[in-house]
Amino acid sequence: MIHSRWRIAGVLFAILFSAQFAAAWGKEGHRVVARIAARNLNQVARAKIAVILSTNDAGLEAAMAAASTWPDQIDKTKTGTEPWHFINAPNTGPFSITGLCTNHDCVLDRIAEMETRLTTNAKGFMLAAPPSPSRPMTSQEMAFLIHFVGDVHQPLHAVSDGDRGGNCVELINPIAHNDGSKPTTNLHAVWDTDEVLAVQNMLGSEDSVVATLFQRFKTGAPVPQLMPADWAQESNNLARTDAYQSLHLPNHTAPPGQCATGIVKINVGQAYITGNVADVETQLMRAGVRLSNVLNQICAGTGCKAKP
Repeated sequence: MIHSRWRIAGVLFAILFSAQFAAAWGKEGHRVVARIAARNLNQVARAKIAVILSTNDAGLEAAMAAASTWPDQIDKTKTGTEPWHFINAPNTGPFSITGLCTNHDCVLDRIAEMETRLTTNAKGFMLAAPPSPSRPMTSQEMAFLIHFVGDVHQPLHAVSDGDRGGNCVELINPIAHNDGSKPTTNLHAVWDTDEVLAVQNMLGSEDSVVATLFQRFKTGAPVPQLMPADWAQESNNLARTDAYQSLHLPNHTAPPGQCATGIVKINVGQAYITGNVADVETQLMRAGVRLSNVLNQICAGTGCKAKP
């Protein structure tokens, strides 16, 4: 599998924007989530989503995987979608999302918006500027929903510690990649890309990861559906334990989108990355199964009609 272009893109996003604007899980993780979801759809949802994504039943899994990465391919600044990918829940104190979705610009409210639009077949969905590459209106809504469910399951997209979700936490020793792509230079990029690559290294190819995690669910691994706010809390809890506590990172405060002063570089080795694999696998599995359940529900009845 070729990873170079997307690894570079993930690192550039991490450098130029806050963690919230980066590609949660990177291309690899989003594709895994979408493909797991495709395997757990009922026939009604499969047929409707295939029409929305301009494919057939045989091509649905591939089409959903392609749709899952589209929201990170478009220009987020021009389209006004930058803040749609995250929820800035605090890193300390009781979990709370109160007041964090001004103008509905957070991943939870945008998940709800896409669910409602697809359920009611609402028309008139428009971004601040036409997206490139382009998609029909309903395909845009479907791609955003697929992507945002993946986003909220990435721990560093559900946390704030004055460090832009780990983007400001630079690595002492950048992580080199065997394919020669740009090294990973900060903590957020580790979670976007290197943690998912560690899963692939253990389980095999993308196909093997999808098959293994889906079979794990089918043979009894629990995935309580819960609500999107609960998904964010799960991710926030993992960010606290697997990132900030595990790496002994001090608490910081800073205005939104800015780095706090005094953030020091950290050392992240392979042992740390490997140590998070089980949690990353669980998050990818949860995201895929939960996404499928959402799609099965909203595509029931008259929902999920392709609109021009």
